[in-house]
Amino acid sequence: MDSLTPLVRAIFRMLEARLEVVSRHSERVASLAVMLARELGMNENDQKMIYVAGLLHDLGKMAVPGRILFKPDKLTGEEWEEIKKHPVYSFEVLSYIPQLKDISLLMLYHHERYDGRGYPRGLKGEDIPLGARILAVADSYDAMTSHRVYRPAMSTRKALEEIYRCAGTQFDPRVVEVFFNLDVSGSKLEVPFRKRDREVLTTT
Repeated sequence: MDSLTPLVRAIFRMLEARLEVVSRHSERVASLAVMLARELGMNENDQKMIYVAGLLHDLGKMAVPGRILFKPDKLTGEEWEEIKKHPVYSFEVLSYIPQLKDISLLMLYHHERYDGRGYPRGLKGEDIPLGARILAVADSYDAMTSHRVYRPAMSTRKALEEIYRCAGTQFDPRVVEVFFNLDVSGSKLEVPFRKRDREVLTTT
């Protein structure tokens, strides 16, 4: 994995040059995903894989036309279908590199949902690789709390409530439970219902 560092850096710099906003989001997603992986007891190699997958998870957006990617208005159905292709584009690029094949799968599946209603394959529950389930939470949290051309940033509180609400449907409830115990930027990601509903999160 370490031998691929120069290649990964080169790919990320290309993403950064083309889509600076996306690259900053990806750095935050990668850092948060590693924290989750560590708390979930994943080994060091898996943590490195998840970090790289976080950095490059939106690589496929380079293939999406800018007029769609940065459209300030609501997307049409056709435009949304184009956006949904970006995990496949990411996979198609990286899967040609044998040492990055496992990482490319995490990128391919990071928009799958725990209830099977995600994309691109409609995988469900633990059929979705754990790394992809981790990326789903990290990606969604940062996306919600970041300013986008089509909406302002959501407050931390509202983003946490949304992630909690979607535990067991969009997100793996075990990953959500660990997420709520994380310490990010010096403050724990906790909300008042955290302790009261701990059992719900872990048994959903």
